[in-house]
Amino acid sequence: MTNEAPNKTPLVSVIIPFYNNVSWLCEAVDSVLSQKYTEREIIVVNDGSSEKIAVFLKKYGDRIRYFEKENGGPASARNYGIKHSNGEYIAFLDSDDLWTPDKLSVQIDEMLKSGSKWSYTDYETFGVNVQVSYKRMLNAPKGIYTRTSPYIGTPTVIIESRFLSENNLLFDECLRYGQDSFLWEKAIHISPVLYIPVSLSKVRMRGKNAGRSAIVQLNARVEIYDKCVEKIPGYKSEKTALYKLAVSLCRFGRIFAKKEFKNNRFFELIAKVLFLTPYILFKIDSKRTVYSRC
Repeated sequence: MTNEAPNKTPLVSVIIPFYNNVSWLCEAVDSVLSQKYTEREIIVVNDGSSEKIAVFLKKYGDRIRYFEKENGGPASARNYGIKHSNGEYIAFLDSDDLWTPDKLSVQIDEMLKSGSKWSYTDYETFGVNVQVSYKRMLNAPKGIYTRTSPYIGTPTVIIESRFLSENNLLFDECLRYGQDSFLWEKAIHISPVLYIPVSLSKVRMRGKNAGRSAIVQLNARVEIYDKCVEKIPGYKSEKTALYKLAVSLCRFGRIFAKKEFKNNRFFELIAKVLFLTPYILFKIDSKRTVYSRC
């Protein structure tokens, strides 16, 4: 990563981890090439996929920077991309998701005007019956916040590369799920985040989306909380009793919702029942005041 002062039009490194479905990867890359903002580099990290990639490489040639590594998961692939990036800013895009053409231009402009070190936006889902726009800050106004939303979409985040390197911020490769949420929690304790209430990304929803699994949610909520308590000073004390109760219920629920059962419909149904109460508690807790520095 470079540590040079940003230029008037800063370079953005777009990191796309890839494991399967080359056709979706092509759609993702095309959505970056269609950006109005032209100062970008596209870094595709093949995380040990067994798919044939020759046609893809021939199609895009020197318009992308392509890397291959052994399979290590999305956190490992994103970290690999960060370490090989040249941009003043880092943006993330999963290989099955898309950006709107004004994604980079809008978000970088807002960040430069506000001086924010990182930002995120709303996003829409697709691949289901109806597209839905998610207001992940509970319809909060645009502003710089000192508390993250629990549902930040990784493809919506742009972050200064210098901010990452100076604070040794990377995705935790030891976490099976929630590596991104843990990183955002670490980042918010160092610098507030700019929230832009407009949908600039499109997240593909499909049957195997981790975020849709109640078993995954039960495990991830506990793992992220424990990791934050371990690594972030004062994290536990700043959480409300309601939030801690919700985590405790998740901790109880995952006893009966093992990770190895996540593709079993019966156990997924049990997990949904067990996650319902903590989900409601998390929602209630998230409605508490989020302080803005604007």
